[in-house]
Amino acid sequence: MDAATLTARISQPINEFGAWFMLDPATFARSVEAGMSTGWASHTQGRIGVMGDVDVEVAVANMLFFDPDYIRANWNAPMTISKAEAGTAYAAICVEQGRLYLAGYDDAARLAELLEKVVDAADDTDAALFAGWRDAARPDDAEGRAYLLVATLRELRGCRHMATCRAAGADAETMTLAKSGLAWAGIHGFRNLHADPTPPEVVADIEAATDAADAGNFTCLTDDERTELVDLVEAAVAHAKATGLNPA
Repeated sequence: MDAATLTARISQPINEFGAWFMLDPATFARSVEAGMSTGWASHTQGRIGVMGDVDVEVAVANMLFFDPDYIRANWNAPMTISKAEAGTAYAAICVEQGRLYLAGYDDAARLAELLEKVVDAADDTDAALFAGWRDAARPDDAEGRAYLLVATLRELRGCRHMATCRAAGADAETMTLAKSGLAWAGIHGFRNLHADPTPPEVVADIEAATDAADAGNFTCLTDDERTELVDLVEAAVAHAKATGLNPA
């Protein structure tokens, strides 16, 4: 299997599955227990916190598809730990939730092995958020390690997508409206919801550019490994869905 075909097959499953823990009520509760703020503020603090105690504008830049003022408010919301500590705690929560989602999945070790090969070979130019997740502590157990790497791979494509959107001069708010709809645009803090979504042909061009950039992440694998990775990702997602733990 070539890299372009792999990207077409797994980008959506990785995007959805890698976001499970971020939408899980248990994650919000554990984030508060760890010292982060409540609600979506903890999502910003933890997700960006893997980059360390960065400036608020760095947080904004790495959350392109969220309203900037919303991210500033979330990043600066009261918390009892540092931003770097929030990132460490959030990655650990990701691992804990992943163990639940992949419990009993027999091929977790091989999935982790292939994902690790991709993640560790990837160019982190213009991908600072990905680099933060790549450098998060990886557990020894196969299930937790595999899921952390799924979440990390999700951030890698996300960084590629942010870069292609910026290169195209696309508006983040209207792109969010086009791709995710009114409800999610509102959840992402946008308030100009009467704006026209980005035209479909522009979205398609940006998605194609993202796919091309994302495909480059998988050139480190052989054709056989890419075929195997697709099978493993699809099986892992099916296994996780069968647990009934999908928070979406």
